[in-house]
This record gives sequence, C-alpha cells and structure tokens, in this order.
Amino acid sequence: MTAATVGVGTLDPTNPAMFRLWREEILRYGDMDTNGHVNNVAIAQFCEGGRVAFERAGNLQQENPVLGLSLAKVTIEFLAEAHFPGKVRIGTRILGFGRSSCRLVQGLFQDGRCIATSEAVSVCFDTRARKAVPYPEAFKARALQLAGA
Repeated sequence: MTAATVGVGTLDPTNPAMFRLWREEILRYGDMDTNGHVNNVAIAQFCEGGRVAFERAGNLQQENPVLGLSLAKVTIEFLAEAHFPGKVRIGTRILGFGRSSCRLVQGLFQDGRCIATSEAVSVCFDTRARKAVPYPEAFKARALQLAGA
C-alpha cells in the first residue's frame, strides 16, 4: 500500500507531509511482543485512535448523538519495526466520501520513519435504527477541512 488512489492522482501515505490531522500515542511496555517490537494489535489500536480523532474533530457525535462510525474494512501494511520506549504519530487523511461511507488513509510514524500504513472504510451508522445512513453535510465539510486535501 505504498500509494493510495484518490480521484485521478495518488497519495503516498509514507510521506508525513500529506497529513494535517494527527494523533500521538505513547508506546507502552505491554505493546511489545516476544520479538521485542511493537505488536500488530497495538498498531491496529493506534489506527483506531486516529479514526476516532477524525470522528471527534468533525464533531459527528456531538451534533448527532445517535450517529457513529462503524468500521467496514481495514487493511494495514507493516513497513518497519517500532520499539518501546517512544511515541507513534498517526496521520489520517480522507480519500473520499460515498453516500454513507468514508475512505481514510493513515500513516504511522516513529521518530520520523513510517512504520505502517492503513486504509479503512468507515460507515456512518444510526445506532438506534442499526443501519447505515448518509453522512451529515456539515460533518463532511468540517472533516474535509481538517483531514482532506
């Protein structure tokens, strides 16, 4: 997943300059596996934290308490080891919106080096009706301003 396709061009998620929305996570000793590097479950949790930061930055649930994001698809490409102690920075960017879905790309960095990339599809979900619904236009506009091109 060295390049993500958006519109007619491609974006390189290993390049931190392509991200405006960031979240930072502090590595914990318990994030390591028996090989001495940060494990895949911790990396997936860091991706999740970036997606939650995206949702919160756009005020989705604050303005629409019955709406949430449901993960429909996620892929993670592990590029390099990450080690404790330290921090991981997660950049999140919107690749595009569908009717009720949003495609995101993420880059995870430790000490300026990309350790993983991720692509995800999140669906706007009505928690009472238990079904996908269109994203509110106000959320889409804010989200694009914060994490778009």
